[in-house]
Amino acid sequence: MHCVLLADLAAIVSQHAPALSLQRDGLNPQREMAPAIAGYWTSNRSRLELWHQVITRYRRAETVGDTLTMRQWWTRHVSVLEEILVSETLCRVVAATAKTIDLANQTEDISPITESVLNSHLEIRSRVHHLMLFGRGSSVRTAVRLNRLRQGVERWTDAMLGRMMALCPTSIDYAIDTKRAIAYAEESTDLQSAPERATASWLFNIAMHDMLLRRTTPNPSLPRSNQRVADSVLKLFPGEAFDNLGILKSRWLRQLEKNIGPQEQQPKESIIPSKHHPIAMRQKDPQNPPTSQRWYM
Repeated sequence: MHCVLLADLAAIVSQHAPALSLQRDGLNPQREMAPAIAGYWTSNRSRLELWHQVITRYRRAETVGDTLTMRQWWTRHVSVLEEILVSETLCRVVAATAKTIDLANQTEDISPITESVLNSHLEIRSRVHHLMLFGRGSSVRTAVRLNRLRQGVERWTDAMLGRMMALCPTSIDYAIDTKRAIAYAEESTDLQSAPERATASWLFNIAMHDMLLRRTTPNPSLPRSNQRVADSVLKLFPGEAFDNLGILKSRWLRQLEKNIGPQEQQPKESIIPSKHHPIAMRQKDPQNPPTSQRWYM
């Protein structure tokens, strides 16, 4: 499984986060979630160990000054660095969604684990950034390409978290650039009808997929580990969130099945925190559309 598919999964989760965050059914949701939470932590932890082993090989060559080995390392393992950068998107989106789910259920079952995984991922991401800046044996072209990939991943990650903010306000806590995420959240409030939101979301997902494909190598570094991580993410969400074809249900449909009125689950006025004051969702003047940075590059 290629890391781009993990980013696609993150886009789907962020698109359906309001529906996934509805209160779970079942007599004992905590007991039902325990195996899924353990699986998510285990799959991510095993992949992190493999990443650390790869970077350790470079450190050993750097310590003894083996220039040839360092050059060979960059040739063989640049896809691992790409995978670490791209996988951050899924970690942040899952952590933001898990926090919203815990708030809806008034528990702390999922978010402590997902945040622990995110913190571990941020640690190894910082090691990748250090290699990009100070690593020996790589070409300037490779460093520039990795940096462009990093910039694109960060922009799309903030865009995903921004479109979640209307119904999942805590997602702002997981953004890389808060101002950028808020700018996208403000633009998302202009989409009033469900067809408009759905169309914009799918175009968003396709544009992100195209950008990542162009900036990553075609061969995955750890396809089996990526597959296990993706499977564990899907197990975090309740079975009733999917229809018979395995497609995620909309928030409206899940509310209809639960016989819940919108006023019971949604605030009367969604609030998006900004730098100076809360920004309420509102219809903006069509003569002055909001301007924000484009999310594709």
